[in-house]
Amino acid sequence: MSRSADAPLSANEEITLRRVAHGQSDVAHLRAEDLVRLRSLELVTGTAQAPLLTIAGRARFNRLTKPAAVTQFNAQNELMATLSRLMAQKARR
Repeated sequence: MSRSADAPLSANEEITLRRVAHGQSDVAHLRAEDLVRLRSLELVTGTAQAPLLTIAGRARFNRLTKPAAVTQFNAQNELMATLSRLMAQKARR
């Protein structure tokens, strides 16, 4: 494994890596010190204004824990329940 694959990342560095991976790379919203470290680990490349993940960076991003998917959400049921609550509140007034 390379140095970048083994190196621990802080929570802030993981957030920055995720933001670069998702194209939220406006450097005004990214922590400069995180970008410096991610570049030194060869996880991020690209210009100063448009950072991009390297192949190693993409692999590292793919290994990060992902948020749990929302599987129980049904938009139609939620909309109907909300409308029913609102109509019931209005009827009570």
